[in-house]
Amino acid sequence: MKLRIAMAVGLLATLPMLTTAAEEPADKPGDTSIMLLSELVARVHRKTGKAFILEPSVAGMRISVAGLEPDAVDYPMLMAVLRYNGLVTIADQRAVSILPDRDARQLPSRILTADDPKIGDDTLVTRLVQVRNACAMQMVPVLRPLMPQSAHMAAFPATNTLILNDHADNVRRLVELIDRIDKTAPGKLECGDFPK
Repeated sequence: MKLRIAMAVGLLATLPMLTTAAEEPADKPGDTSIMLLSELVARVHRKTGKAFILEPSVAGMRISVAGLEPDAVDYPMLMAVLRYNGLVTIADQRAVSILPDRDARQLPSRILTADDPKIGDDTLVTRLVQVRNACAMQMVPVLRPLMPQSAHMAAFPATNTLILNDHADNVRRLVELIDRIDKTAPGKLECGDFPK
């Protein structure tokens, strides 16, 4: 009987240690490879003076910055970190809003009809591409798989125009593909003239 009581007391004594270990977060204090998004954004704010607005669902998000010194992260690097963590930014003159990329296509973005090299690769843009020889509608099912789910591509048949909404670097790549396809198209044909 005394042995059972001693074993029970011993088990009860180790229970708090097991609970503490299970509840301990994966990142230890001082470990800067995983940090709160709000902390990283605050560091970039102090460096750049830019104001940021974090959508409530992303403010407490833990992000990996393994291999990066958090104090060395500048604005372009922050944009890349956000993008690869499934987030997008929308900037206006007052602040940069950070939110999940699932909302990207409904957000206001810069509308372009030609490339602007001053726009960073990780910036969300909407680009209108006038197709001259090929059928814009038939390009959509061919090119859409080259875009992430959060992006958008549509054709406006009346003017044979493609509408692309994605990060600037991917839009540039798609525009190059569209241009090459359009140049090799058989000639100025109506979309109805193309084989189905």
